[in-house]
Amino acid sequence: MAYEYGTPSRPLEVALTALREGLMHAYRAEHLPTHRRSPRRARRLRRIRGWHRKVGRLLAQADRMVHETLPRIERDTGYTFGAPDGLIRVLMDRSTARLFTGILAGFSEEALPVPARDLALLGSASDDARVLALIGEVTLEVKGLPAGADLASLSDRWDLSRIALSCRGDLTAREKETLALAVLGLIYVGGGTDALRGAVPASGR
Repeated sequence: MAYEYGTPSRPLEVALTALREGLMHAYRAEHLPTHRRSPRRARRLRRIRGWHRKVGRLLAQADRMVHETLPRIERDTGYTFGAPDGLIRVLMDRSTARLFTGILAGFSEEALPVPARDLALLGSASDDARVLALIGEVTLEVKGLPAGADLASLSDRWDLSRIALSCRGDLTAREKETLALAVLGLIYVGGGTDALRGAVPASGR
């Protein structure tokens, strides 16, 4: 199946909530007592339970991002994000792409708890983050703006590594730098050079 580029049909927190609830419904609908489960059914139930747990973790991380990280970045940079969804997508890494594409492949389109297009777009979010990181890096160089000595420290101050929507553990220093650059790229795309100029000094504090 192919899906066009764009944004999901509903806010991301709403989509993640619906997805978590839909996965629990699917688990209950397919559940059988242990002695009646075939090996295939047992693997299927473990997979759905794992998806449900990971989506719940992402939802908790998204909530912390909206209520803690986003206000911190706005105070630090002086830039106001129009909506949190862009930042949520920036903070999704490749492990979330595998999660969403796995769920997409695990159900028929009619049985999915959220539209298939929304899942496909969520699965591509880590690609968006890499593009924005490149935009941030190139723009800083082209515009001659000071990038600061330690983007990993900027990521830590904004708490990006802890709040990153990831299905795995700690991030490397390079991954932290990429997150900070992606946020700067998002600020540039949303507010232009002036907004980025106001945000960049934060990396040198």
